Amino acid sequence: MRALVDSGIHLAGSDLSPKLAERLQRALSFQNPEYLDRLRLGLSTRAVPERLCFVEEAVDGLRLPRGAIQTLRQLAAAAGLTICCEDRRTRPAELLSPLRNPPLRPYQERAVAAMAAVTQGLVVVPCGGGKTRIGIGAVAHLATPALILVHTHDLAEQWREQVHDLLGIEAAVVGDGRTALAPITIALVQTLTRFGPGQLDAFLATFGLLLLDEAHHCPSTTFRGVVDRCPARYRFGLTATPEREDGLSPLLDLFLGQPIATVSHDELVAAGILKLPDVRVIETGFAFSYESADDYARLLDGLVRDEARNELVAGTVAAEAQAGHLCLVLSGRIDHCQSLVTRLRTRGVGAELLTGKVKKERRKELLDAARAGKVPVLVATTLADEGLDLPALSRVFLAYPGRARGRTLQRLGRLMRAHPGKTDAVLFDFVDAKVPVLRRHHVERRRLYAEVLGSARETRAR
Repeated sequence: MRALVDSGIHLAGSDLSPKLAERLQRALSFQNPEYLDRLRLGLSTRAVPERLCFVEEAVDGLRLPRGAIQTLRQLAAAAGLTICCEDRRTRPAELLSPLRNPPLRPYQERAVAAMAAVTQGLVVVPCGGGKTRIGIGAVAHLATPALILVHTHDLAEQWREQVHDLLGIEAAVVGDGRTALAPITIALVQTLTRFGPGQLDAFLATFGLLLLDEAHHCPSTTFRGVVDRCPARYRFGLTATPEREDGLSPLLDLFLGQPIATVSHDELVAAGILKLPDVRVIETGFAFSYESADDYARLLDGLVRDEARNELVAGTVAAEAQAGHLCLVLSGRIDHCQSLVTRLRTRGVGAELLTGKVKKERRKELLDAARAGKVPVLVATTLADEGLDLPALSRVFLAYPGRARGRTLQRLGRLMRAHPGKTDAVLFDFVDAKVPVLRRHHVERRRLYAEVLGSARETRAR
């Protein structure tokens, strides 16, 4: 059975039996989380499909995501067929000059070797384990024009700096009106989604390697739409948190390939690369009469405006900052962040706001100042959940409720990076125990703390 492989897998209709086509449809279909959410909230599901199918029907046959090759082979074998692939993936000429190999730790070398042995897959490394360095190592080894796909300006800048420092060359950045290419190009996915289909296809065809940073975002329509059009021979994802709360984690395999290298927290802690933080639970006195999901928005409004709770958070943060710790305060609301910054400044603490509304040049200035010890407290939204490079960070404060596994792992990871002079690290978890739904959220966070750190590391403030 013939299969043409470029950005996807194309199967000619003349080679397909109805039974095999039906089995592919079933195997590559998943429950639609939007449908389940609307059902749970009592909203109409009329225009929302119950399941998502990733088999595209065309006049001349079917198209599958590239990561579905193993599923295709298994189902074809069950039907007594062998897959014969015609490879039309792109691998342009080698980079203009030989690249120096960046220094890598043994586990990073193993990850790069795993990438060199295949053409697609997922690399899972905890925060602080050097995913960017692994990706740059793969670029140097594979020596083909590379596209690094990111979703924030901060990540783009981190990659640009690391490419320069490790390889000694300048990478191009596509975004904010810039479209010039280089042997190594870093592109914001939001910019590429604004390209017309022909422009995007021409752009993607110039690369032999696609690297997707924070690859757990791949199942989203924005990322998937770009990744699935890229015909580069090599396609890899880098992430610390491959599990998604919405049940679409299998889509990482479909569009990026299966995990090919996984590094554990334990391995990095044993090597002295990461440091286990303590978790300190602080119970607030916040109370709210919560009866159903309809009350959740009002619950959060009340929480971020609660005077006593905000004073407790600000006082706790101020004490740690005044003791000489670099602090990161996290909330899901900009107005809450602004309120906490004001309260901290009233206490004489140098606190700065870090949200998506802060211009990227200013964000860079604030991060540089924090690294230099000139800003003791950053108060941030979920902008700080990914790609925040502050190894000296020793205190993180969860000032807003939540239970997402990926975000909790990212927040623990912010603290776990080793740094000279960093004697300890603490995650402060503010728990609203008088509100049952928020208490349950904390129970779920505790399970994750125990999984990553061991339950003995959690303490409860008196």
